[in-house]
Amino acid sequence: MPSGHVTPRSIAFRMPMLCLWLLLMPLSAGAECLVGFDVGSSGVRAGANHVGKVAKVRIDYLEDVWPDNRIDVTNEATIAAFRDLPQEIGAGENCAAVAGGYSAWRYALEKGKRADVAATLATFHQRAGVHFFVIPQEVEGSYAHLAAQRILKDKLQTPFVLDIGGGSMQFASRDNGWGAPLGQKSWRKRFCQSARNSANPDCAPNPVGEGALAATGKILGPEVAAARERLGQGARVTAVSSTVVREIHPILRHLFPASGEVDENGFGRRPLAEAIRRLSTLDDAGILAALDGCRFTDARPTCDPRHVATFVTDMLLLHAFLEGLSIERIEVGAADVNNVPGLLADARPRAWISHYQCYLTRLQSGGVGAFLSDPGTCPPEP
Repeated sequence: MPSGHVTPRSIAFRMPMLCLWLLLMPLSAGAECLVGFDVGSSGVRAGANHVGKVAKVRIDYLEDVWPDNRIDVTNEATIAAFRDLPQEIGAGENCAAVAGGYSAWRYALEKGKRADVAATLATFHQRAGVHFFVIPQEVEGSYAHLAAQRILKDKLQTPFVLDIGGGSMQFASRDNGWGAPLGQKSWRKRFCQSARNSANPDCAPNPVGEGALAATGKILGPEVAAARERLGQGARVTAVSSTVVREIHPILRHLFPASGEVDENGFGRRPLAEAIRRLSTLDDAGILAALDGCRFTDARPTCDPRHVATFVTDMLLLHAFLEGLSIERIEVGAADVNNVPGLLADARPRAWISHYQCYLTRLQSGGVGAFLSDPGTCPPEP
């Protein structure tokens, strides 16, 4: 079985009960202050239930975990972020603090030793006072949908949102969803292994080659089939991640300025496929020239090597799922969606605060599912 392969059972999920949990403890101005940290594959974001500001710092957790299945090199930077970011957003002192770890942390649990992850989280709690939880894929999807609703409000006209991060992606609605470890970085690693026969997750994927569309369809066949089984065909979707909103969408608007299938609100699958064909035989320098140095946008993409190298592979990832799910058009929304609002609104982290040692014990025995277990069944804390 190739590295990164996941089974339909491991990536399909149901969310009615998850949404119920989120509604059990809505935010309010009078609630006790709580700081939340979104510890994603590329960094840490911090927010609080009593301030509107969000701050972030870049930390590459996937680069840390992939060589040896351990997250350890980044620990000091994480502790510094836990201490510094609340001050940056003006959260004040003496707030309770919870953190959610996502794709990189799930990878460490699955591929490495659970005891090592639990020991790292215990260190974070001891040195920074943060209650850190490894969040299941299905819960991450519910967080993305909640954040999109709060940001887009009435502008969110589709039942599903699509969030593509660095390590994972998820389609999520209020009561349904599907996700997989197929973010920008993890998919590039998978593409390098499958299409380039390279173990280097930062291999040079460009030019992807004229047969890249067909090859990607075969590589992602199991995941696309699982998503189709869960979501059906023809789902209406709004993209809410920078990968699509600030990268793929502006590139398509530049390449097809007069197309009726690309506009300020979204784009069709057909121009996405055509863009892949135009760029598939070009190396990084050729792509940069074809995109006029990305002078058509002040936001991402910036056309530095870190971005140019994944433009086409990101398009391939998106196209595979649009085609497999028979989605002819995708809308675009806000690109600032993160998991902090969902984490702060979720009753479970608060419930686990007074049973944190029990959570760490269950994490060692049950893995990521520990977060979904009932803290009320824990023995009294020593």
